[in-house]
Amino acid sequence: MKTLIYIFSLFLLGCTAQEKPVFNTLKIKHTFGDESYTVREMSFNLEGNAVVGRITIPNKDKLASSRTVLSEKSISNLNSFVKLAEGYSEDCEETNQSSYVQYYEVEIDNRKLKIFKFCDWKSLTFESLENEIFENYFKKLQIERENLNVLLSKRLAGKWKENEKLENLKLESEWVLEKVLVNSKMDEYLEFVKPQEAVLYRKRRKIYYDYQFDILNGTTYLYMYGDDEKNGEGLIYGQRFKVIELTDNHIKLVH
Repeated sequence: MKTLIYIFSLFLLGCTAQEKPVFNTLKIKHTFGDESYTVREMSFNLEGNAVVGRITIPNKDKLASSRTVLSEKSISNLNSFVKLAEGYSEDCEETNQSSYVQYYEVEIDNRKLKIFKFCDWKSLTFESLENEIFENYFKKLQIERENLNVLLSKRLAGKWKENEKLENLKLESEWVLEKVLVNSKMDEYLEFVKPQEAVLYRKRRKIYYDYQFDILNGTTYLYMYGDDEKNGEGLIYGQRFKVIELTDNHIKLVH
């Protein structure tokens, strides 16, 4: 009987034992791209007995907080990633060589590791870890982004007069839009016709755009993309604007 109790106790301990993190604080920064680079970063730290993670670049906490308490599986994956990073910081056999950049900068407590080679991260790439750890956050973020766009699209509906033609804007130029009456007779103007759809009217053509709002590091941005299917031939460049002011009748943007 005592033997059975002992075995059962060991079984319970095995079921309840949790893998401990091999770090107190951990920061993983990933830089990637070719002609232009994208930077993403996630950070982790101990809060009591829990490991808490946050996406620090880009920071979209104004839309939805990325704070996430990690599961045992996520902690185990991070521990495995740390072991790989420690080994790869010395050297690794590269899986690819190209002009494409894939940098990892890892801070483990007070240690800083840099891996600037195409190492084999197996199933523990930055993207894989991020998607697994922050899966629920990304779902919530998508809902909040959609809510933001619905709210702001209602304000935009209608015709807007430009202080300067969109195609003439330079970097850091201000693009100021003033709402005009729908029945106003104008040859050149911007009209937000549907949620996330806009038409730029010029004397001899219409240019169709899809648009959306997003919030990065506390700042609201407006993105406009040419609708290739409706525009036909000819490349229409995408645009990104920082939103300085947005009311029902006045919009101030910086290119």
